[in-house]
Amino acid sequence: LKLRHAAFARASTITNTAHARAHTAPMPPRDIERADAHVVDADACERTPLQHQTSPSSSSSHSKGRVVAICTLGATALVSLLAVAAGDAAVGVVPSALRLVPGTENVLQPLDQVKRFAGASVTTSTSSIPQYLRPWSGFTFWNSHKNMPVYETENADAHEVIVIGHSTTWDMASKWFASLVGKNVGVKITGLNTKYSGFADKLMGLRAALSTTKGDHLFVFSDVTDVLFLCKADELLNRFKAVPELRFLSSSQPKNWPEVPGSNRFYDMTDANAFKDEQSQKIHAVGLTKGFVKKEHTGSERKWANSGLFAARRQALETYLDHVEDDLKLGMRACKPYGMPTDDFLHGGAAKFDDQLCMNSYLQSRFDQRDQGVFLDEFGAVFLSTGDGSSPQHFIFPEYNGTDRSASDDLTKIWYKRTGVRPCAVHFNGASHYVLDSVLNVAPYLAPEAYRSGAA
Repeated sequence: LKLRHAAFARASTITNTAHARAHTAPMPPRDIERADAHVVDADACERTPLQHQTSPSSSSSHSKGRVVAICTLGATALVSLLAVAAGDAAVGVVPSALRLVPGTENVLQPLDQVKRFAGASVTTSTSSIPQYLRPWSGFTFWNSHKNMPVYETENADAHEVIVIGHSTTWDMASKWFASLVGKNVGVKITGLNTKYSGFADKLMGLRAALSTTKGDHLFVFSDVTDVLFLCKADELLNRFKAVPELRFLSSSQPKNWPEVPGSNRFYDMTDANAFKDEQSQKIHAVGLTKGFVKKEHTGSERKWANSGLFAARRQALETYLDHVEDDLKLGMRACKPYGMPTDDFLHGGAAKFDDQLCMNSYLQSRFDQRDQGVFLDEFGAVFLSTGDGSSPQHFIFPEYNGTDRSASDDLTKIWYKRTGVRPCAVHFNGASHYVLDSVLNVAPYLAPEAYRSGAA
């Protein structure tokens, strides 16, 4: 009874606000589509048969065609309807250049929404989670969602290179997306208009994107708020083909993060470290600038993986995700540092999930096994994660001629002076996070303003 009273009170307040907004809200831009957050299913009425009706048209364009559930549970029916009306507050935007991949709809249950408003704990049952995401069923993401949505550009799967990123809002991904326009790649964004619940969301999104994509591709995964892409697909593929055995490549950084018990073990793995460095030298050659004289970093300081920018062929990417999901089966909702005894991990290992710990643990295991197909890009020859306070003066930019792109349209002429390379993508992570906007002031053609709306 207390739950019902609380639900009525909170839902009524939010509904009144939603109704006021409906009469004053401006029309959304043409290149923006409102996400459908109001589809409901039989579960919303607790197994009671539904009758569906379309709400009458109104002056607010986004209310047209809304589907509402009429339940036969008395007060529960009204609570469900209040939740549907209140749902307006959570509706986000999706640019017209993207479409929702069928089967990844994030269907919310109105009754569950109201229970959450009232402070009750609601968790999506494992049986309701898509099969390919069930290893992740223990994470808090499922307290608020029924699925991990995947959006993609038109004919994304027709491209050999597919770039994947995770973002809860379009605004955070707009510069990243603008840097990919014209690169001849397919683009997929996961998690739009969901509630961020932790680093695990990123790899859940990656698993969802991979599982809903057919065929073999070169999959590139990156963070979205602080990454810019420079190479076109052909150039990126040529760099991978220049090292025939290359199947998995991660960007690097100077610092081990997160530092948890056992994660520093790689310092003592002398032979595995030597193998890692030999692999990195092969990658350095494919992005090296002619006439470069080593001055600052030689690459040896950048021995740790950065999980915000990496790429792999399908089978190699599946192997990595399987490795992570095997750790999740231990019940700790975290990745086990490589070499840590399972008993130690279960009694004081990693306290929470961090995708970068997962990446470092995986790479250490592969280097210890002398896996010839796995590489860490210590020099940033293909993927550069700066993470060391880099600023615009550490780059050499082609002359900007005032158009959308550089004069030659060859963005690979951007050189990173510290290691003498021409990266295909740059991740301004860590201390360099705020450098991205400074770089765009110098070289606005990297993410043209005109491309940031996501208009098709």
